[in-house]
Amino acid sequence: MQVLSINAGPLKPLAVQQEVIKSGFYKGACEGEVQVVKIGIEGDFRVACATDYNRAVFFYQSSYYDRWREELKRDLPYGMIGENVTFDGPDDSEFYLGDVLRIGSAVLCITQPRFPCRKLTARIQEGDDFPLRYLKSGRLGFFCNVVEEGKMSPGDPIILEHRETDPYPLTEFTRVTFLEPRDVESIRRMLACPVLVPEWKIRVERQLRRAIGAEGWSDYRPISVVGRRVESADTISLDLEGAADETLPDFIAGQFVTLRLDVPGESDPVVRTYTINGRSASGRGYSIAVKRIPEGEGNDSTMTGIGSSHVNDKVREGDTLMALPPRGLFAVEPGARPIALLSAGIGVTPMMAMLEQLATCPLSRQVYFIHGARSGREHVLDVRVRKLTDGSELLHRFVKYSQPSPEDVEGRDFDAPGRVTIADIETILPSLEADYYVCGPVGFMRDTIRGLVDRGIAKDHIRYEFFGQNEPLFEEPVAAEDADEPVMDSAGNPIMVTFARSGVSVPWPRGAFSILSLAERRGLRLMNSCRTGLCNVCVCRLDAGKVSYAVEPLESPPEGEVMICCARPTTSVMVNA
Repeated sequence: MQVLSINAGPLKPLAVQQEVIKSGFYKGACEGEVQVVKIGIEGDFRVACATDYNRAVFFYQSSYYDRWREELKRDLPYGMIGENVTFDGPDDSEFYLGDVLRIGSAVLCITQPRFPCRKLTARIQEGDDFPLRYLKSGRLGFFCNVVEEGKMSPGDPIILEHRETDPYPLTEFTRVTFLEPRDVESIRRMLACPVLVPEWKIRVERQLRRAIGAEGWSDYRPISVVGRRVESADTISLDLEGAADETLPDFIAGQFVTLRLDVPGESDPVVRTYTINGRSASGRGYSIAVKRIPEGEGNDSTMTGIGSSHVNDKVREGDTLMALPPRGLFAVEPGARPIALLSAGIGVTPMMAMLEQLATCPLSRQVYFIHGARSGREHVLDVRVRKLTDGSELLHRFVKYSQPSPEDVEGRDFDAPGRVTIADIETILPSLEADYYVCGPVGFMRDTIRGLVDRGIAKDHIRYEFFGQNEPLFEEPVAAEDADEPVMDSAGNPIMVTFARSGVSVPWPRGAFSILSLAERRGLRLMNSCRTGLCNVCVCRLDAGKVSYAVEPLESPPEGEVMICCARPTTSVMVNA
């Protein structure tokens, strides 16, 4: 095996699915020796996997280029597929997860096949079905992480230094995750692979739950309230567990559970989502914190206070609630940069779970937990935060009270009076080059995110989660008169798309590519990955209406489900998202 070309490139605009994004897909050949660092090839810029160590370097075979050139009847220069290393070597069928490769003085380890996304469609310009053709061709290539930093050059030999004793084939990875995603025994074998990276372990566990259907937790089920604590003047915590000796499934820090509440006086169940802030006291269930919102306050249907008042006033230890399994995309991404967890009010709940996750993370990332509360009376979960941050060299706590009470002591209970501002963040962080996670009231999030963007922070380094009404936070709201023209149904009424769990209902605009792209316009962050109908990550329940597909999915979703990354409504629809 031998390196033929090493490819890198800058970020450039790329038109894809009726929007323009920045992409590092434009790669050209590097001359001479290049430095390989933990995050990839020096001088190579990326967006989607810019902080993912397990996708640091992408390898693609020169023989695959020969076959694509023959099929497409056109020239394709090395780097066109987006790879960093074009090499002369065997097909994917002869590589395995965990294979360790030495090239020059660098050592790399194979972590996963490369799966196609919408950017490949835009770059190759061979039709919307090209990602499906790419996947079915089996000519995928693979990603590596960097075990030892070093230098490599075109012409260097690629030496296989290590292979696992019971290696897991790359081709089997592709078959199980995409081509035959309901093969339960094969999924279980994949989960047993010791070198499967954490991000894929989570996805494959989700795939297993879908494959086993009724044996998994996919719909509402009863869970018990086994503990209730008063956290502050307006917030209580509930510990939720399953049957005796049952451990509820793992969750990703930042995810939420959906509760269906039977509220007296309401004709229909009240559905609310609450972030999981950690495990219950026994370690078998989940803990959630619910802040009371006075009834009648709030600016949309999910924030009228009916649900939170019921939970605070009526729900007691021993009660049974109906819940959906953990969901949500607001989660810490892998990477090397410092992390800033920025919250205000009850927005602290996902940050609490993230902080606990990061406290046990083997990667030594500096974490800055920055929180704003009105006073000590409203400040929740601080005891748990202090247990993690006190005496830590990696975890740092900074708290401001906007209206401290006489009992609150500056320097003991909080660090400074006032609200958390961009100026605070600039002072606390040694550098603004960090990954930001933001949650709290919309005004706090809007000011924080736009302040970060104004200071040059890339949007892909900022992630946020709404509680309540959603709106785009990276730019000024679009005036109603400038919005896209809505599509009408046969009766002359606007086709509406309702995101049931998020409490958002909007007209379907003529210029939208998919239900997912419409959700993102409205500031919703929904689960997705390939955006080309291949991976099933975005599949949601379709509660009402009909859809068509802009891109034909690899596997049609079951009746009553919809793949929102490429679905378009043909009637008004309601999706469980």
